[in-house]
Amino acid sequence: MSYRQTFTRLVTIIRDGTSSFVFHLMFAALVTVLVFLHPPTIFSGDTDTARNYLNTIVSSLSTILALCISIILVAIQMTAGNYTHRVLDFYVRLPYNVSLFFFYLATIIHSLFLMARIRDPLNEPLPGNLSREMSADLVLVVICFFSLLFYMYAVVQLLKPDRIIELIVREYNRALSRGLLHSALLSVEQICDIAKRAASFSDSLTGMECLHVMTTIAARLPLPETEDDPLLSVHSNIVDQWVEIVGVAVKERETGVLTGVLNALSKQGRVYVEGGSWRGAELVIRAYRHLASSHLLTEGYVLYIERVVERLYELSDLSAQRGPRGVTFALRTWQIACSIGEASVRANPASASAAIRGFLMFDSFHPTLMRMSHDDERVTALISYFQLWKVFAAHASMGDVASWAKWWSETLAGDRKVWDTGVGLAFALSTHLQLPGIRTTLCYVWNTKPTGVTDEFMALLKPHCAALFDGWPVPVVDGQALP
Repeated sequence: MSYRQTFTRLVTIIRDGTSSFVFHLMFAALVTVLVFLHPPTIFSGDTDTARNYLNTIVSSLSTILALCISIILVAIQMTAGNYTHRVLDFYVRLPYNVSLFFFYLATIIHSLFLMARIRDPLNEPLPGNLSREMSADLVLVVICFFSLLFYMYAVVQLLKPDRIIELIVREYNRALSRGLLHSALLSVEQICDIAKRAASFSDSLTGMECLHVMTTIAARLPLPETEDDPLLSVHSNIVDQWVEIVGVAVKERETGVLTGVLNALSKQGRVYVEGGSWRGAELVIRAYRHLASSHLLTEGYVLYIERVVERLYELSDLSAQRGPRGVTFALRTWQIACSIGEASVRANPASASAAIRGFLMFDSFHPTLMRMSHDDERVTALISYFQLWKVFAAHASMGDVASWAKWWSETLAGDRKVWDTGVGLAFALSTHLQLPGIRTTLCYVWNTKPTGVTDEFMALLKPHCAALFDGWPVPVVDGQALP
């Protein structure tokens, strides 16, 4: 164990030890005993002055303590209403409660007993033993006021959202280390509740802190190995909570938290894919699909739908690098990304121009396609891609079509087979949709005559004709030269 690790562990042990009820009780008792055993000589008044002091001490300390507790409870109630009810639990378990109440109760009770023991007439000197106790009592009063300042500082720190999150994370770690998954899930849900309420109050700072904590928790969790693994419920709960946070963020127009959730899902998806946990990765893909269809699409968040599709393409490319199982997962992810883009363009035709780069012109297109070693996998991927292209072409301008055609030529310059297949599908779809303007634009950009789908690809295309060409046969594309 390195010096840094040893020092960190020592600091943790000391912090945990000094944060316990036992430590504060023993500390307060030790200070009180020392004050009574070695009181400084600070009181030199008579019996009348002592009675007045003691009466003032009892009434003042009782009033101050009651007033402070009342104000603190109101502040805690407001904080609990804004973030989480766990604030009250943390306040009850605050170790400073022990030392503060010990000092105050000891001082008040001792003052009452001391006042009952002063029986001498007025203006008589106070006996030596009572004078020592009176001096000790005055020292305790000073300690009470200083302990109240420390107590108020501790309570104010407790009411800060980041401190609440820190305490919840501490409880989560303890529960997880003991194998108490139900308690760990409750802690995760509390953090998510804080994030949702922060989003509803437009508190981006607290919301992003919650997302950072959740991302760290999810990344450090052991990956589920089987369908029956209890850890799978923890992972599923975290992903579902992210989706719920998106629902609140979209409703309240809190774009900072919304972006944070999309990034968190992307990071967690990478963790699952790199760890080979396809069941976990499936949770992320489903979450993206759900939040895109149920939240972003209904509210017209086209820009964020584009970001969702971009992240799905990234996960698809990363999955395709993980062997045959990853290629299968990549193909399904690609299909979902294309279906989301298709639904977005259909719902918002005006967004076709804005979404062309995120939906159709993405950097990982060719690398992902090349990692699909079987022809049927490539064909399925291309069919999904051109189903999206068909919807795009029906609403795009000629400038957008020209941009896509130029990108296609540059991206597929070294892969003639895929280039020819895409060219044939683009011409066939433009003929099927009766869009002569697109057909003409493609001819000019590609500097070629209209060509149909090759015979080699036609055999693989037949099972997909109904979906791609709306049940019609593949149209025959004439090769008439353009003027």
